[in-house]
Amino acid sequence: MNRNQPARRRFSRVASIWRNGLRSKMSRGGAVDLTGLSGEQVSEWLQSFDTVLCDGDGTIWQDDTAIAGAPDVVNALQDRFGKKVYLITNNGLKTRHELFERSQRLGFHLPSDRHIISPTAAIADYLVGSPQFDRTRHKVYVVGNAAIARELRQHGIDSYGAGGTDELPPGDKWPDFVAREFGNSEAAKDVGAVVVGWDEYFSYCKMARACHILCSNPDAAFLVTNRDAVHKYPAFCIPGTGAFVAGIEACSEREALEMGKPNPLVLEPLTKAEELRTERTLMIGDCLKIDVGFASNCGMLSLLVGTGRYSNLSDVQREKNRLPQPDFYLPRLGDLLPLL
Repeated sequence: MNRNQPARRRFSRVASIWRNGLRSKMSRGGAVDLTGLSGEQVSEWLQSFDTVLCDGDGTIWQDDTAIAGAPDVVNALQDRFGKKVYLITNNGLKTRHELFERSQRLGFHLPSDRHIISPTAAIADYLVGSPQFDRTRHKVYVVGNAAIARELRQHGIDSYGAGGTDELPPGDKWPDFVAREFGNSEAAKDVGAVVVGWDEYFSYCKMARACHILCSNPDAAFLVTNRDAVHKYPAFCIPGTGAFVAGIEACSEREALEMGKPNPLVLEPLTKAEELRTERTLMIGDCLKIDVGFASNCGMLSLLVGTGRYSNLSDVQREKNRLPQPDFYLPRLGDLLPLL
């Protein structure tokens, strides 16, 4: 028997399911390695989606370096095969336009920054569209980096706190801080939202300030760029945004609204505008929990690449009882180029 037959049978099953717009009622038996398919099957696969959502870090680039072959594949999907391509990232350290500029610099030919889906932009768009938030009166308290403030400013929203330190002065005690900072009603007045992102200067004072605002203003929005609990750079594990937001959620007894993957909310502007149909969309990423989980939550096909957390298909399959499994797999996105 041809060694590629099992992969081809799995591909036929998955493609059939998705052509009919249905989700599998059973656990999928493992990702299909696209490198094991015939040219005819790759062509059939290409016809199964119209839109591509592609993760950034670990999938098409590492910091400011494109992963080999990724620009050629993304551009080919868009230019040769007519796919509508969006880059979707949980990176809250840059504005949408800054991410677009990076994509152009690294060779990705996206039409405009509207083809970047980022948490900073999603937060700003959410507040602009919220009937509870008044840009002429409300301001935003940011526990996070300066990119959040830059994005908000571009949308006409005032904010404070982003990118700075906020610590107890030497000799000060927490009761002194609380009495001084929160002793009058002005401390939380007209703060219409608390936004949390990755913050290397996270502190007790910031957590206390966020808690006071959220408890004082029940209508204030509580938004977070993502809930990624840990980041790997690449050999070390460091606390992610999810660690910071968990502390604020605990003391405020409020649950934050996630404005990144895997929350389907981030796609609402595109689905409502009929810019994409999720059943005809392929999500490409490097993380099972975030990217494949996002695809599963939205009813999309998923392609996992091995240039991030999972360097081979065996590592992926070992997680099948714990994490969602992708429909398709490639060691790296550039491996798709010879198949196109």
